[in-house]
Amino acid sequence: MGIRFSLAEIKLATNDFDDALVIGKGGFGKVYKGIIDFGGSIEVAIKRLYIKSNQGVAKFQAEIETISKFRHSHIVSLLGYCEEEMILVYEYMPNGSLEDHLHKKRANDSKSSALTWVQRVNICIGATRGLDYLHTGTGVQSRVIHRDVKSSNVLLDDNLAAKISDFGLSRTSPAYQLGTTDVYTDQIKGTFGYMDAEYFSTRRVTRKSDVYAFGGTACSKEFKYHEPANSC
Repeated sequence: MGIRFSLAEIKLATNDFDDALVIGKGGFGKVYKGIIDFGGSIEVAIKRLYIKSNQGVAKFQAEIETISKFRHSHIVSLLGYCEEEMILVYEYMPNGSLEDHLHKKRANDSKSSALTWVQRVNICIGATRGLDYLHTGTGVQSRVIHRDVKSSNVLLDDNLAAKISDFGLSRTSPAYQLGTTDVYTDQIKGTFGYMDAEYFSTRRVTRKSDVYAFGGTACSKEFKYHEPANSC
């Protein structure tokens, strides 16, 4: 399940949660870039979930229980956690998220420049390989439905290889249930615009729901490649 870090170690890694080190934020908390002693000093991404969030508790537990089992080149690695607060420590993705590049959220960062067509195709291939690993149960005891596939949850390493992240809303089904990943849910969770109509009407989420969500990302106008205006 990864290394259990103390709160003191996390504070040291983030300069006591310095806002200057924030690299992402959402409804559940903030993500900091930090440096931690992990058999040597390495850069990490530290997600600090809001203490008062009831959903944050479930998200924290779900991420530890789910992602700690994964070993795949297109799934982000969980390195450890801290139980004194709800904190998760991940490998650091230097090129941010796919969303950063598509929407140019890192306009002052040269690494958020427009992606080439080849890079976009390779990102699609990598992300779908990660999803296939989740859906087929390869190497783990359960099949996993992500339930929140979108560009902000596709992270990019230093070679722009795609890695699926953020498993706080994921659901699992036993790997021995061949031919199905269907899971019935009491509440509909996810991001509007990425959820399929069948999920809304039946409350039954399947791997097709993840495929639909990623298809929405890949077919969006932001993802389509346009030649630079000054190209020949």
